[in-house]
Amino acid sequence: MTSTAITRRGFLRSAVAVGAALALPLVPALPTPRVAASETDDEKPAAPETQVIRPAGPPGFETQWVQTFLQTKLWPSADEMAQPIETVGPERFFRVDGPQEGYRVPVWDARENRWVYIGVEAIGPVGTPAWADYSEDGRWIDVHLSIPQHLVAMQGDITVFQDLVTAGVERKTKPGFYRILRRVENETMDSRTVPDATHPYLLKNVMYTQYFSGDGSAIHQNWWASSWGYPASQGCLGMRTGGAKYMWDWAGVGTPLAIHY
Repeated sequence: MTSTAITRRGFLRSAVAVGAALALPLVPALPTPRVAASETDDEKPAAPETQVIRPAGPPGFETQWVQTFLQTKLWPSADEMAQPIETVGPERFFRVDGPQEGYRVPVWDARENRWVYIGVEAIGPVGTPAWADYSEDGRWIDVHLSIPQHLVAMQGDITVFQDLVTAGVERKTKPGFYRILRRVENETMDSRTVPDATHPYLLKNVMYTQYFSGDGSAIHQNWWASSWGYPASQGCLGMRTGGAKYMWDWAGVGTPLAIHY
């Protein structure tokens, strides 16, 4: 899959969602190897893409993004009055996916990947969030190559998880827009499959590998590294075991990544 550069707008908007600074060890490590995407070790079947059916609007209806400016309730239908789903605060994003029904409109809530109704008295129009350009179920991965190098799992506009990574030396991890292409739960990494490898390696039992580029770049467990937050790989995003396992459970084939400095 050919990657395309993510816009500066996407970088600036996604950066706002990143949490507090992360503590950084300063111990150097050997470069993290990379394995070509043609590797055929025991592969876990690809997880099916999330299938969500939008409300059927009239012909010509165009979706639009809105944001709450008051505390308000979310409802399961246009006419339910007794049992709201949740109370939400100001500055919450929703996508209007159908025409107004009474005093409410049907909206998609990216934070929960669900359809609900909201009163029109509490919302106003807003520009399309940058992450909405490439995320279909609200999930996306924001990768920062500047020091400290780190990865942030996002659900819409909120952070659900973040951890330090070790990315490519000599800028081998390329900024751009990617999607997870395939996953291998227990991988063997062999330098003979990587034409531009700078040193030989053969590493077995590399867990939770999620490839996002045809050149073999992936998110994966890195049990041999210690320089978290600094470049030390051949192009992959190496993670500590706990972080790699979290991303394995949370992400799936098709989950987008925005990689930038």
